Order: sequence, then C-alpha cells, then structure tokens
Amino acid sequence: MGKNREQIREETDVIKIISYIVMTLFGLMCLFPFYYIFVVSISAPQFVREGQIILWPKGFSLQAYKVTFNHARFYSSFRISVIRTLIGTALGVTLSSSLAYAVSRKYLRGRKFFMVFIVFTMLFNGGIIPTYLVVRYTGLIDSIWALIIPNMINTFNVIVLVNFFKGIPDEIEESAKIDGANDLIIFYKLMIPVAMPAIATITLFISVYHWNSLMDGILYINTPSKKPLQVYLNDIVAAGQTDDLFGDASARWMPTLSLKTATIFASTLPILMVYPFLQKYFVKGIMVGSVKG
Repeated sequence: MGKNREQIREETDVIKIISYIVMTLFGLMCLFPFYYIFVVSISAPQFVREGQIILWPKGFSLQAYKVTFNHARFYSSFRISVIRTLIGTALGVTLSSSLAYAVSRKYLRGRKFFMVFIVFTMLFNGGIIPTYLVVRYTGLIDSIWALIIPNMINTFNVIVLVNFFKGIPDEIEESAKIDGANDLIIFYKLMIPVAMPAIATITLFISVYHWNSLMDGILYINTPSKKPLQVYLNDIVAAGQTDDLFGDASARWMPTLSLKTATIFASTLPILMVYPFLQKYFVKGIMVGSVKG
C-alpha cells in the first residue's frame, strides 16, 4: 500500500511538472507576438528594413513612435476610442447590472419570461444587414452612438450578474427594507458594493470589447476623423507603402513595419494599463457568477 501511494504521488508530481511546462510554453507562444511587435518598434530603422530583427532589438530608436504620434488621424481615432470605451462601459455596466438585479429577484412577476427572452437574444440575432438598417434608419450612421447603443447590453454579462445577485442572501434585502430603504437605495448602496467582484469583471469585458471592436466602425462610420482606433489600425496594417499610411511622402524614409508595430503597440497600452487594477476581481467574479444560481 505504501508503495502504491508513493507511485501515485510520483505520477502526480510528473503530471504537474508536464502541465507547468505545457502551460509555460503556451504562455510564451501567446506573449511572443506582442514581444516581437515591441522589439521591432524600438529597433533602428535600418535594421528593420534589412530584416535583421528576430528575438532581440538592434540599435535603439523611437523615430517610429515620433512619426506615429505626429499623425493627426492617430489622435482623432485614439480620442474616439477613449470616448467610446468610457461612455460604452459606463452605460453597459449600469444597464446590465440594473437588468440583472431586477431579473434575479424572486418576487418579480414574469421573471422566467424575461430570462427566456434575454437568453433568446444570445442564441438568435437579426444579422449584419438588419442591424445596419436599424442603425441607418434611426439616424445613428456616422455617429459615435452607432458604436455604443447597438451593443449596450451583452447577454452573457447579464447572465453572470444574475447568477451573482441570486447568490446574495435575501435576508440582506429584507433587513434593508425593514429599515425603510427603497429599491434604488438597496440596489446602489447595498447590492452594488456586494457584487463589486462581478461588476469589475463585467467592466473589464465591456471595456475590452469597446476598445478592440472593429466591424461596427467599418460598417457605421464613414468620416475618417470619426473612425475608432481599431479601424485606423486596420488601415495601417492593410497599407502597402509608408506614404499610403499617411497620405504623403514625409515619412518615406521610415520602414512600414516599424510604423505598423509602433502604432499597434501604442494602441494596446491603455487597455493593458487598466487590467492590473481589475485583475484581483476577475477570477473571483467569474467563478462566483457562473457557479451560483
């Protein structure tokens, strides 16, 4: 019996080691493209032009960032994406949490019908063309609201919050009502602080979605100065020559790859800076919201 236990322990250790190695390799594979983009963006232009950059930067130059930041459209697209992310996240979190809290209450009449209706929208949708027609005939085309309103509420986020609110004991709400609190006070001053892990997780989901969204900007926005950052990045990556990126030959001396990598890296920094502040809530919020209920 002792030998069997020892063998089981050794096999378990071997499995753990193999798992750590596989996960480490997988993590490195995921990080390598981002690392390569950063290395190319800070390397000297002549080495990038000659294709000598593989794992380590050669030389040091921030000229690609200088050219990128001097481009007026980068700032306009960056501004649109920031405004869209802030407004879209605020409205999305507010509406999703309000809807989820209402549906999670057992005393709400028609609660099951509303829940079925919400889940139905996750399984079936009108498609690109009907959605475009709705946005067009409501006068939202070429407006920042076309990027916010159609995707203001996400069904998955609502379901996560519903399950989280269901896990909160009813006695908390009942005691607050005995003290004279109404539904708004209970929701904003009691339920929101308790559900902060789930709300922080949903905040991260919504903000990342708005920052990385591409197709709606291509479909609904026509004016170049109103296009979000991801559409600008798409134009940068699709362009073949340096002067195609900026409309003139002022940056012809700069390798196209350097400009592309500098622009991509600069556009990913804001969302990466937000993640560490929400990371402590992320796993807890998703696990609790997906298990309870």
